[in-house]
Amino acid sequence: MVFVRPLRVLIATPFGEHQRGGIDRLTDLIVAKISGSHSARVQISRLVTRGPGLRIFAPFVFGWALARFWIAKQRGDVDLLHINVAADGSAIRKAFLARFARSLGIPYVVHLHGSRFQEFWPAASPRVRTWVDRLFAESSAVIVLGNVWSELVRAHVPQVESRVVILPNATAPAHFKREPAPNGPVRISFLGELGKRKGTPQLVEALGRLDDGLDWTATIAGNGQIQETKSRAEQLGIGDRVKVPGWLDSQATNEVLRGSDIFVLPSFAENLPMSILEAFAYGLAVVATPVGAVADVINDGSNGLLVPVGNVDALASALRRLIVDGQFRDSLGAAAKVEHASKYEIGVYVFRLIEIWRNSVVLRHG
Repeated sequence: MVFVRPLRVLIATPFGEHQRGGIDRLTDLIVAKISGSHSARVQISRLVTRGPGLRIFAPFVFGWALARFWIAKQRGDVDLLHINVAADGSAIRKAFLARFARSLGIPYVVHLHGSRFQEFWPAASPRVRTWVDRLFAESSAVIVLGNVWSELVRAHVPQVESRVVILPNATAPAHFKREPAPNGPVRISFLGELGKRKGTPQLVEALGRLDDGLDWTATIAGNGQIQETKSRAEQLGIGDRVKVPGWLDSQATNEVLRGSDIFVLPSFAENLPMSILEAFAYGLAVVATPVGAVADVINDGSNGLLVPVGNVDALASALRRLIVDGQFRDSLGAAAKVEHASKYEIGVYVFRLIEIWRNSVVLRHG
């Protein structure tokens, strides 16, 4: 198929514009980049499938999404549906959305997000597994964020092997240059949901094990277990060094990253966190755990440090090393910034994404 007009894409996203989740944050970047630089090639619209309100309203939001999709089809305003999918209710909704797309004759691309799909898929009921298998099997392409997810999809739905594409997440370039470390404390930051999955209890424990003579401060920002995190820091005697400001908007998040030297994310489960790539963009030394596609991005000792999941001593040791060795810390951050520019910047990402979309429509109509 030769396009003489822009390709028209509906992108199914859970909560909508300027929401907290990684899927919507990435979608915001995609929409802004395409609208600003690629509007002659692609016209993109959002299809909100869950909504930011109470869960009780989700079925109504989803029903309206189906209605909007049907209207777009009748008007000739959609060539392709891009389905962002995570585990649990998201997968079930998106499986139904995919069946609806097939009934309308609209090809779709599946974009696998979320950190729990490895557990959700094999444990789902036979009926749900059948729906999810079909969601992937009848797609025009499957986008995954790293090798572990590519292997997962191929293991469950081997017939899509030739259509699986690894496309890591991307972020915008750093909004400001990182402020050089002053002749004072080394600044550590964490961004994400405070709680067990992101490893914030282990982070606080690791900070509490750092030598008294080390000069550092930490900002642990996000929603979730805010008071528990503050209380544990006080119990460990590091409350004066650790700020727990709660959830931050994008401007405040950029300010934290701009004023940091080390970014740490000791998660127990991830797909590919946007926060690590944002830290790369600012040239921070990153400490993380090798979960999901994180190990595809961080080359231990080259552009960041990897520590075993749940290992407080290893996490404390990595932080101690970076606090003490400023030259090593700076070298990791510089390498991370270079990698972001070449691999994880939204401009590079959108070029690849558009080609996946166009090839998917050609495949469907070829």
